[in-house]
Amino acid sequence: MKIMKVIFFFLFSVFLISCSHSDSENSHYQKETVKYYSKNIIGFESLFGEELKSQGDIEIFGVMHFPDNYDPQKIYPAVVASHGSSNWRAHHLKYIEQMRQANFIVFAMHPFDSRGVKSTVGNQINVTSETVIYDMAMSLNLLWDDTRINNEKIYAAGWSLGGTAALFNAWLPLQDSLNKNGASYSGYFMWYPGCLALPDVNAWDKDLMQIYIGEEDNWTPPQPCKELVTEINAIGGSANIEVYPNSFHSFDGPQPLRLIPDAYSWANCKLKLNSKTKKVYDPNNESLDFSNPKLRRLAYESCAKKGEVMAGASPEYKNAAHNHLALLLPKLD
Repeated sequence: MKIMKVIFFFLFSVFLISCSHSDSENSHYQKETVKYYSKNIIGFESLFGEELKSQGDIEIFGVMHFPDNYDPQKIYPAVVASHGSSNWRAHHLKYIEQMRQANFIVFAMHPFDSRGVKSTVGNQINVTSETVIYDMAMSLNLLWDDTRINNEKIYAAGWSLGGTAALFNAWLPLQDSLNKNGASYSGYFMWYPGCLALPDVNAWDKDLMQIYIGEEDNWTPPQPCKELVTEINAIGGSANIEVYPNSFHSFDGPQPLRLIPDAYSWANCKLKLNSKTKKVYDPNNESLDFSNPKLRRLAYESCAKKGEVMAGASPEYKNAAHNHLALLLPKLD
């Protein structure tokens, strides 16, 4: 009985400490949970035309993080941000805090929590990249007419899967399909995005595009991102990439460098996006089907490999993107 009392008081104490920590974390600045509508998209072509209309709506949510000393009489620049394949993590929240302190409203999307999903690592089908792309476009539409926000200064940001969503929201045909009339992000911030299945037509937004990525990243390899930056700038865009030597995926994260056994390495994938059909394809294997959930995993595994991905903090460059962003944000406010 005595032992049971000790265990009870220990668990009760932990509960109080946990609640106290949570309350202090959530009360020092203003937040607002916002519900809105999106879809579950399978197949890139389902982001367009009649295919899009046939997808049912679902309710999702995001959280507004307001700057300190928020004044409802003013309008603020905003960042729409989305996490990667492991949901929101400590290093993402550090960036949100940095953006808030730079006087931005940050709208943190919750594509996984809205759908009861914890992670897509090793799956990539339970919440597809197309779904997060669509969520990000709907987030822009949601904020576009919000009187608290300067819609000439709404920026997209994301890490890994979220970075891929930010990237494709800069593709003009997708903007034409999904955005409200006249609506567009004013810039795009991406941490180790998947520059994969890129369109065969370079019709990209010419606003600022900033990529941060590790030179040794074999989860979302840097080389296609480097080539994309060159191509975008060749058509008059404003794309930049910071490539950190000897650094891997999540070079800015809290965990040490380690093997992620379930993650797919996309280093050997040469996928493309047909700008006419809007379908993803492999030029070397035209039989692959990315729009069928059952066949999609087989399509991934035709080029992506598990058991090779390394990810984790770079001792030398862990704070490099934070430092770069600190110089960039004041120019965008």
